[in-house]
Amino acid sequence: MSTELRFGPAELVNATGCSDETSHLVFKQLHSPELIYRPLSEAESATALDAVEDLIQNKPLRAVGDDNPQVWESGWAELVAQLENQPITVETLRPQYFHKDVPCRLFGGLVQQVTPYFEYWVGLCVRLAIFAEFLREQKHIIEFGCGTGINLLLLSQLCRGAKLIGCDWATPSQTILARMARENSKNIEGCQFNMLTAKGDSSLIIDKSAVLTVHALEQLGNRWRPFLDFLLTTRPALCVHIEPLVELYAASKRLDVLAERYHRKRRYLEGFVPAIKQLAMSGAVKIIALRRTGFAGLYQEAYSILVWRPVGS
Repeated sequence: MSTELRFGPAELVNATGCSDETSHLVFKQLHSPELIYRPLSEAESATALDAVEDLIQNKPLRAVGDDNPQVWESGWAELVAQLENQPITVETLRPQYFHKDVPCRLFGGLVQQVTPYFEYWVGLCVRLAIFAEFLREQKHIIEFGCGTGINLLLLSQLCRGAKLIGCDWATPSQTILARMARENSKNIEGCQFNMLTAKGDSSLIIDKSAVLTVHALEQLGNRWRPFLDFLLTTRPALCVHIEPLVELYAASKRLDVLAERYHRKRRYLEGFVPAIKQLAMSGAVKIIALRRTGFAGLYQEAYSILVWRPVGS
């Protein structure tokens, strides 16, 4: 049995490349439980990866990219019902798809969650560190595909006074954000927006705003062109994406190969990174960051970072 280890500020720096100052700020703001994990042995890792292989080869997995808001309507409606007699916090906003005991990826290997929902809490640390690096000075931030609003709650505590707007195609999301505004920050608003068609509230002002997506572009599959054209037309000041970016995987590593195969079976985001690179080569946009982090779930890396802006913004 391997030794139990702690994920703290130094490990967050290692995972994200953030500064020591940012890392300590993250832990001060989150008030997370002590984050304990255990590296899997070679035999345990092999067993876990064989299970992932079996899932990819033999199990049905819902593919994304179809305009099917009912999946998210029902999912977020369940969360609205659960929140009815609870305050809105990072704990109560945890999506149902996080599990407290499934292995996850850390620093190139697999680890077992010892702290319940270790993966969820470390994911919050990672995204908050990215927010602090790229969005801390922004005064107007719009998140597309905001879901439960957890990222807006984190941003409301990090970017005091910033105007925050959450866009989602599922109406229960706006219900959650309205409650969040009442309980936590009057600077949070919700609106309906369909990323597949890039259509929604006509009063939405993007110019000079920062745009954020977290695990939302992934749901577009290869149908991201309308949303990208929308961004290029409306010209936000900055675009920050925390997403699974299939183009960053290395074909020489089994962990990466399985992640890529899982990604493609789910038909997650594909082609967006090459499109941004092509736009950068033509001088239309500037890429500020494109990198992986040292943390991920069991099946794929959903915390890769792409930050860019239209040239002239």
